[in-house]
Formats: sequence, structure tokens, C-alpha cells
Amino acid sequence: MKKIVYFMLACSIAGCAGDGNQQQATGDTLAYSYAPSPIHDSEKVPVADTTKFEGTYSGLLPCASCEGIETTLTLYEDHSFLMKEVYKDDQPDTFVNKGKYTVTDNTLYLKMDGAGAERPVMYAVRPNSLTQLDLNGNEISGALAGHYVLMKN
Repeated sequence: MKKIVYFMLACSIAGCAGDGNQQQATGDTLAYSYAPSPIHDSEKVPVADTTKFEGTYSGLLPCASCEGIETTLTLYEDHSFLMKEVYKDDQPDTFVNKGKYTVTDNTLYLKMDGAGAERPVMYAVRPNSLTQLDLNGNEISGALAGHYVLMKN
């Protein structure tokens, strides 16, 4: 019984191992048909880079003394940025900051104009989102950890 199963398996594998060229008899002549072989990974055309992070990101970040901080961050190709923060409360406060940014090891560093030697604001760069990091560059943990995300528009 095992021999029959092995024989059938070998026949099915041998039948699938063609090179894409097949002969077909049509009357007294032979006609060839061609089916292209699959493209190997080394022959594929590279896809456009999806790690570009320039663009606008937005979200509602947690706030200790208000309902949340509606944040919009736009990163430009010249490594400048514009961040607008609206603190949601009975009398909302709006802050607009601009400056320069750098990205190192998938961490975005925002250096605000006029901020002196203060620590930069840091975000982890993810596909189509930015996740705010704490002052030491670590991911924020706790019950609200998933709320520190800005999504790319």
C-alpha cells in the first residue's frame, strides 16, 4: 500500500515539474504552447519605499489635566516640522511649535525652535503611525499606553 502511495506521489510531482513548454498534437503537426515560469525574487522589480515618514499625523493624546490633547504633527522633507496641540477643556488652549527633526534607529526626535538644551520630544516610527515615547526614550506603559499614537493621514 505504501508503495502505491509513493508511486502516485512521485508521478504527481513529476507531472508538475515541467518547464512551461508543452507540445500538443494538432492533426499531423505539433503545436507548442508557452506558459511563463514564475518570476524569482531576485528578478522582481523593487517596490517603492514604504518607510517614508514625511506627512501629517494626528490623534488625541492623553492629558493629566484635561480631556485630551488633539495633536497634529506635520513632517516635511527638509527635516522641519510643525506641531499643533489643542488642549481639550472648557476653555481650550492651543500651542503651535515648529523646529527640526531627525530619525535614528526608528526613533523620531523633535527639536523645537527656541527650546534651548531641553530634551527633544521622541516618537517611535511605525508603519503609518508614530508612538510617543517617555522622556528617556522608552515606550510608555500602563493603562493608557495604546493612546499615545498619532496616525498618518
